[in-house]
Amino acid sequence: MDNQLFQGKTLLVLGSNVGATDIVQYARENGAHVIVADYYPPERSAAKRVADEAVLISTADLEALSKLIEEKHVDGVLAGISEFNLLNAMALSEKYGLSFYCTKEQWDSVESKDQFRRLCEENGVPCPHTYFTGEKLPESVLETIQYPAVIKPVDASTSAGVHICMNEDELTEAEGDSFSHSNCGKIIVEEFVKGEEFTAHYTVSNGVPTLSCMDNRYPVAVHEGNVTTIPAARVFPSLFLDAFMEQVNEPMLRLCRSLGMKNGVLFIQGMYDPETGFHIFEAGLRSAGEAPYRFLARTNGVNYMHVLVEHALLGKSVTFCPEKEDPYMKGKCCGIVSFVAKGGKVGMIEGLEQAVNHTPSVIEYESRYPVGTETPNGDTLRQLMIRFVMMCDSREQMAEDIAYLNEHITVLNDKGENMVVKMEPERLFAHRGQ
Repeated sequence: MDNQLFQGKTLLVLGSNVGATDIVQYARENGAHVIVADYYPPERSAAKRVADEAVLISTADLEALSKLIEEKHVDGVLAGISEFNLLNAMALSEKYGLSFYCTKEQWDSVESKDQFRRLCEENGVPCPHTYFTGEKLPESVLETIQYPAVIKPVDASTSAGVHICMNEDELTEAEGDSFSHSNCGKIIVEEFVKGEEFTAHYTVSNGVPTLSCMDNRYPVAVHEGNVTTIPAARVFPSLFLDAFMEQVNEPMLRLCRSLGMKNGVLFIQGMYDPETGFHIFEAGLRSAGEAPYRFLARTNGVNYMHVLVEHALLGKSVTFCPEKEDPYMKGKCCGIVSFVAKGGKVGMIEGLEQAVNHTPSVIEYESRYPVGTETPNGDTLRQLMIRFVMMCDSREQMAEDIAYLNEHITVLNDKGENMVVKMEPERLFAHRGQ
């Protein structure tokens, strides 16, 4: 590749979250001058440490960021996976006529659960039955709902405000919380579908959509009752990828084309039941948090994050080869495996570095809550305490390596009690034969 692809271009990256460092490195390796802005000092930001410039400006301060864009003659603005930062990058790009991979209208049509539900229905993508979307749940609708049912904000992420309700009393009790987590003041009530959860990513390059990857989600419940579960692992490729390719891929490609987007990435989440098939319930016009491009770059030689950077600086995709896409990942087994915090103060983390050093399949890891810090006590993705990015030759190897990490890493609270839920390695094979 021509390492001067972005020669003379300046890229502004908002935030230091997942994906930001990879964006910075790719842009710089190919000749761009890269600035990272947020309120973190360099010692707390890997992205800032590898950038050409690091500035202490909050990603919420659009006025100060605007001045920076003008002063530095910025050619493109981008962010990692953060919805907040991507929306601000989009707003700044629109203000200055810079290339951004999607418009606000396209973003809302996918990120807003009610609008995305309509897109699915229009394109033949299977989805749960919707009982209601709107600002206040009317009495007449309550009579039509079959339980269990799900109520959630149309526009929230990280599982906030999502409730599985077994009866009308639980639904009306949960309504206020769902509304409180919606910025636009709207909720959606839908059919509760059983099955195994998955995420799939689609890349759009120069108007051509392709399926990039699909995982299995392995949930755990930190609390008892009908609570939202948290993924202890997401593992690629999905064990029911064949069925997805047969039943869902064509309608999804149609949906991607209907957006009219030239370049970008879209993820969908859904459930699969061998008896009732697939049910797609939400999506995002961005990468999901597990950032599977890290695996795809190694297994298939394609990277959808590069598409986003190229669009920001060149207005087109240059290096992406759709024909290299392989959601089966060339036979490898990859995933994000997490220790999920139960809540409380961290008293001890023992054996982490040694266990990682002993496990070559761990290509990256992240420990989010150091000793002495308080972990959340909820049912959202903020419970993910330690995350391992793993790339294995087989599912069997992944099971062995997860068992080793589980056995050799101890996480205790300040009372000396175990404070994490770990992935059970035998669950990796639960779907085999279905």
